[in-house]
Amino acid sequence: MMMLTNKSQKTRNESTVLYNHVSANLSELDVQMVRSIRPGGNWQDIPLSVAQRSARVMRIRSTGGRTTYYGRLRPDLPSYTINTYFNRPGNGTFIHPAQDRLISFREAARLQSFPDDYRFLGSNSSMYKQIGNAVPPLLARAIGGLVKPGLCVDVFSGAGGLSCGLRESGHEVIIAGEKEPHMRATYTANHEGTTVIDVDFSKAHEIEEFIAQVESHLGGRTLQLLAGGPPCQGFSMAGKWDKEDPRNNLILSMFRMVESLCPEFVLIENVTGLRIRNKGAALDRILSSLREIGYLPQWFQLGAEEYGVPQRRRRIFIIASRTSDYLEPPRPMFSAIKDRRRNDPASQREDDDRMDPISVGEAISDLPEIASGEGCHEMPYDVQWIQSNYQRFMRGHITFEEFLRKQVRES
Repeated sequence: MMMLTNKSQKTRNESTVLYNHVSANLSELDVQMVRSIRPGGNWQDIPLSVAQRSARVMRIRSTGGRTTYYGRLRPDLPSYTINTYFNRPGNGTFIHPAQDRLISFREAARLQSFPDDYRFLGSNSSMYKQIGNAVPPLLARAIGGLVKPGLCVDVFSGAGGLSCGLRESGHEVIIAGEKEPHMRATYTANHEGTTVIDVDFSKAHEIEEFIAQVESHLGGRTLQLLAGGPPCQGFSMAGKWDKEDPRNNLILSMFRMVESLCPEFVLIENVTGLRIRNKGAALDRILSSLREIGYLPQWFQLGAEEYGVPQRRRRIFIIASRTSDYLEPPRPMFSAIKDRRRNDPASQREDDDRMDPISVGEAISDLPEIASGEGCHEMPYDVQWIQSNYQRFMRGHITFEEFLRKQVRES
């Protein structure tokens, strides 16, 4: 088990530097299809003469595939969910709203609400997972604000989206545990002062070693929050639910850590499929298990766009306390998207007094034009390109509170 402590590795992003603005390479056929798709459009826009060259598109045409397949983003709405496949046009809505290419790593990170000084490291295949699997930091910030700030441990930490948001809500993340080396490298580079531990939570002896290291680090201090997002593939709505999938049992390792470390609060993040798969038995099992070890659990389903994330993403958060009574869900600041499948802005937003959700255009319109397969992991940025309050916030020129005040004044 390897342990790294990041005390000074991270250098704050200078205002003239842009990281990870690289787009996936497209085949000649993909380029032809992408060029035919209008903003807000999808595979239905691809001419038959072009579609006939793709067996996948023809299958979709014959069976009626999802309207998000081969989708081009609209600049005036939040994006659809950014998943780990934003390097493939056929697996979602990942085509740039104006340029004939897929969104870059940085554009995907912006749509996830990672600040621009958050630099992703490792192979391209790992970076797609780092960004697509992450908890949007602004969503984590909202849920983290329900708990009084204190010492926090992040398990199954990935590239650090959950930690990023918890840190912004006032928590001190002292230790993070993650198995995948590229994700650990990204986490370490972006979380100064956090001890990052290489741990496989499927192995009992490594869990015990991890617990011992946390206890040693705490030195008798109270652990306020144990947070994490155990791998969710077995619950995901993207595929069939497999009750025998060993990844589902990783939640048991989290219970083991809760029993030993006795944090004041437990936070578990997962996909919405957790609520409905197997008729809700998976969620019920988690809640009952937390009760058995002395916690009072509750759960929320939150929409990311309601908390400032320019993305239509739904996630479940289970929060459990040793002592507290019922917690109110975090207060939404932006209107919800009523029907994530429709693209009519007039009918999308909830009829309320909240601000309009942050759009794709507000999120990425300042980023330099690049061609398919091009870009650079470190390139010049001119502050005069900034066009929105969200971009100012992403570049670090204003705080989140200033961003909200500016949005209120302009709405």
